Amino acid sequence: MMDVFIVEDEEMIQELYKDVLDMRGHRVCGVASTGEDAIEKFKQFKKRPDLIIMDHRMPGMGGLDAARMIIEMDPQTKIILVSADDNAVWEALKLGIVGMRKPFNIGDLMSAIEVVDLEGDKIGSPPPKESVDPSIKKRGLYLLEDHKKQDDIRLFEELLNSGYHGITFTRKHPDSLEEHGWEEKVPVVWFTSTPVKGYTCISPINIQKMLIMIQSAFSKNDRSVALIRGFEYVLTNLQFDRALNLIQVLNDRVMSSKDDVIIFSMDLDVIDDRQRKMVMKEFEIIE
Repeated sequence: MMDVFIVEDEEMIQELYKDVLDMRGHRVCGVASTGEDAIEKFKQFKKRPDLIIMDHRMPGMGGLDAARMIIEMDPQTKIILVSADDNAVWEALKLGIVGMRKPFNIGDLMSAIEVVDLEGDKIGSPPPKESVDPSIKKRGLYLLEDHKKQDDIRLFEELLNSGYHGITFTRKHPDSLEEHGWEEKVPVVWFTSTPVKGYTCISPINIQKMLIMIQSAFSKNDRSVALIRGFEYVLTNLQFDRALNLIQVLNDRVMSSKDDVIIFSMDLDVIDDRQRKMVMKEFEIIE
């Protein structure tokens, strides 16, 4: 159970958050309707909240500025910033907090809350076997520029067989992974701009959801691996600086873990040489 501080100016949404949190066994420890009010109440808490759900657009000080000030007071504070302003969501990611783009469904919100709730409460995994490819030496982001030879699949499967828990993102149809036999135990997410019934889909305009899903999956286990195939689809459908920012945030998160690994498999020929160099700085390159 977590103590959650709600910062939201609309009473109807306040009540919605309260109902959802109560159903999931969490406790609302306070409510504020402006950024200024949130800061004052945060200072007065004898026990700091485990999580703050913060709206961005409110009368007076906005949620993003309030979040910055609260993090200055306590850098360990966990915040979910919700906003219809795409720029605010990306700024939240840069700040190191979860950004959620409106509109969203309750399932998305609960996934984001789950990330915070499971931190420090991971499920142990057996020690990794020595058979893991020596290309994967430690936690971090790894890049294969060409997945035609299925090296990304091979590395991913070796980590799964060594006790890692996995999640996969793919531009190709998820059914293309059926032959590998692990899709029933490994969540598969499809990069597509058109939602398809029966599949978990993410569009480039809502790519922040990928970060939440990875964090949620990684929060549950000591050792996790994400395979991200066809990320060039995102690179060509999103502003480059935002795609790079997402990669940088993933790098920061995975490098602060103990053993987590993310394998990107993508074609960097879709971007120019300057952008390519910036992207490659974030990765361990697998030849």
